[in-house]
Amino acid sequence: MNAVWLALMSVLAASTVQGQTATIIAFVTDSIGNPLADADVGIKGTSIRRYTDKSGRATLGLLPIGRTILRIRRVGYIEQSSDITLLPGTAFEGHYKLIAAPATLAKIVVKASELKPDRYAGTTRFDAFYRRRAQGQGTFLTREMIDARNAQKSEDLLRMVTGVRIRYRGSTPFIQFLRCDNVNVYIDGIRSHDAFRDYFALNPLDIEAMEVYHGIATVPPEFSPEPNDCAAIVVWTRWTER
Repeated sequence: MNAVWLALMSVLAASTVQGQTATIIAFVTDSIGNPLADADVGIKGTSIRRYTDKSGRATLGLLPIGRTILRIRRVGYIEQSSDITLLPGTAFEGHYKLIAAPATLAKIVVKASELKPDRYAGTTRFDAFYRRRAQGQGTFLTREMIDARNAQKSEDLLRMVTGVRIRYRGSTPFIQFLRCDNVNVYIDGIRSHDAFRDYFALNPLDIEAMEVYHGIATVPPEFSPEPNDCAAIVVWTRWTER
């Protein structure tokens, strides 16, 4: 009887939660109607987000009822927002067309390249780093700052960043942000599948520059976290003239 009662209560609880929440189904295309895969669809100001599949569809479920702002973005396209009022137990369907970013973006990159040190004159690799640094959305560590730190371990570099903590599970270190446990790590623009292991394996002398984004709202689209991630660390390995 106890097992039956618990099962019944579980079903009733799930039904109650379902009745107090809503769902958004978003269909994302380009300006001529072609489905866009890997578009970032999320609720502004939260960590709730999904990525569109090959058909351009993304489903966000168990959303709180009331007014919410849906944000759609993808690299190479202009971000779009939609103000939605969700009703209990309903599924809202929206169709969104993203407009390609204007060609003037190339001029911004060229301007950013003028901000970088002369030693990078022979490469465009760090243009985007210095462009994002000029925008000031995160914490940026340059080669000069890393060398001045004289760090023995890569984890020592993060101790320079406000709001970042290095914790330990036994003797194994892991990264923790203030109010954020799920941290994404990119190395040379590629998302790491074993973030902490890959980062801590780096020698500080191998790191040319770093970007640290403390909250999901500041993370650039090219480093958008996976669902439930709330911060990002971007590492660029050392470049030498050849």
